[in-house]
Amino acid sequence: FASQSDWYSWFNDQKITKYLEQGLYPNTREEQKKFLNKSENKLILMISIKNKFDYIGTISLDNINYKKKSCNIALVLNINKKYNPLIPLESIALMTEHAFEKLSINLISAGQHINLHKWQNMMELVGYKLEGLHKNKFIKGFEISDSLSISCQLNDYILLKKNRGRLWDGTIKFKNRL
Repeated sequence: FASQSDWYSWFNDQKITKYLEQGLYPNTREEQKKFLNKSENKLILMISIKNKFDYIGTISLDNINYKKKSCNIALVLNINKKYNPLIPLESIALMTEHAFEKLSINLISAGQHINLHKWQNMMELVGYKLEGLHKNKFIKGFEISDSLSISCQLNDYILLKKNRGRLWDGTIKFKNRL
């Protein structure tokens, strides 16, 4: 996939990397292949529109630690593509479910730029809670900004699953929740 797609170029697009640590240095297919080849303790999946091979993003679990039963989750979207705005949230829900159900994780963490606080509000619908505000933690070139840390704990996931049957119980129900 890294060899034959334009995935590597997403990390060269300033609109896509605006709130990511990536994007300071040019990315190439070769760099992306190296990244994938040294990706231990990671699960990286591409996000596509249902029944199409039009990839709109990538989602990953990394720093998977089976002793501590923890990992991090990350999402990168190609904002130059058109897609249903609930697809990223569905992707987070499905990957979260996988981490808890298949990998026996107890805690999933993430961090994000302060300007993504509306996304954080949406993530609360799938169990992610604000853990902290970090002053001046996001540093990219000359930009210094605040960041948020969030997490989803197994007990919150279990409660949501008990109430819904599944973490992601359909687009219509999530539209109503929003």
